[in-house]
Amino acid sequence: MVDEPYVAMDAGGQLWDAIVVGAGPAGCAAAYDLALAGQSVLLVDKRDFPRDKACAGGLTIKAVKALRYSIEPVVRQVVRRVQLEGEGLSSSLKSRDPICVMTVRSELDEYCLGKTIEAGAHFRRIGTLQQIARCKDAVQLITNGETYRARFLVGADGASGQVRRLCAAGSWFSQGFALEVKTAMPRGEVDLTFDFAAVPDGYAWIFPKGDHLNVGVYAPSSATGLTRNRLLSYVTQRVKTETLDQVIGQYLGIGAGGCETEYVQPEMRDRVLLVGDAGGFVDPLTGEGIYGALVSGQAAASAILCERRGEGTAVEAFAGCLSGYRQTLRFSLRAASAFYANPARGFRAMRLPFVRRTLVKTYTHGLNIKSLSMRIALSRC
Repeated sequence: MVDEPYVAMDAGGQLWDAIVVGAGPAGCAAAYDLALAGQSVLLVDKRDFPRDKACAGGLTIKAVKALRYSIEPVVRQVVRRVQLEGEGLSSSLKSRDPICVMTVRSELDEYCLGKTIEAGAHFRRIGTLQQIARCKDAVQLITNGETYRARFLVGADGASGQVRRLCAAGSWFSQGFALEVKTAMPRGEVDLTFDFAAVPDGYAWIFPKGDHLNVGVYAPSSATGLTRNRLLSYVTQRVKTETLDQVIGQYLGIGAGGCETEYVQPEMRDRVLLVGDAGGFVDPLTGEGIYGALVSGQAAASAILCERRGEGTAVEAFAGCLSGYRQTLRFSLRAASAFYANPARGFRAMRLPFVRRTLVKTYTHGLNIKSLSMRIALSRC
């Protein structure tokens, strides 16, 4: 990142109110709210849509509620039962109300992008992002052929994205890792399953999608050593099917719970906001990323609108909007460290009915830290 007095703008010479880099859930969440509020928004991505991305594709009810519009057209299945497995543990929990809804990530992303464009955002595919430059009260996005300028830049280009690499630094950020594969639906009903005994320091998932299964493995550290062979071996042993689609891997951005704001370099701090995986908003315990993507993207839009109205700075508003969710991520980080350091103890705890119910309720609706802390304390009495 450099500070330059002037670089030629895009062909139209437009100064955008905001440029959002990355058209996944976080980027679309930010761009949608900004466009709906009448701001000029350029949403850019290096990929065409639809595009494949490693993601279980399950949206918790808290994520569904966070969306500004219905995603019913791309819901493959509604889940009301979840299976928890581990060493000496096999428990099926049922709910009258939906626990989550199943989507195919490529379909979900394309649908959300369409809704965002309908709201007034402009979408453009760009080349490799080479440089981000400060120019007076604006930010310049420089690719290998074009330059764009905006009052604010939202980095939503994932855990390995260029915006964070060019604008931020520090030990607050870490990467989890996931591998997934699609496989044919076996005979009989298949429950949504979290198998904590399948992967050291992580878990395997089985998500039913109506006409197929999405099976994957996750670890909160990319150094765990998840491999394609480990995943395929698990599928053939656990699901007992040989019909497999391409294995896809994905890094996940973790760390937002460890800091009050992402460490963006001082000269860009008031112009650049990092959201979703780029900002480390993945839950380290569960690996859930879509909810964090939505709330952080919407927080970025709210923060930019706050400054545009003259009600404070965007960076301060962004921190304020996300203070509660960062507290949740901090709790989740401690829980992940404790659980994966001693899985046997975690499995013993999950044998308690209230612990299992609390886990599913938290996954579905979110974490009430005060209530959960009281229940944990009572369980120790």
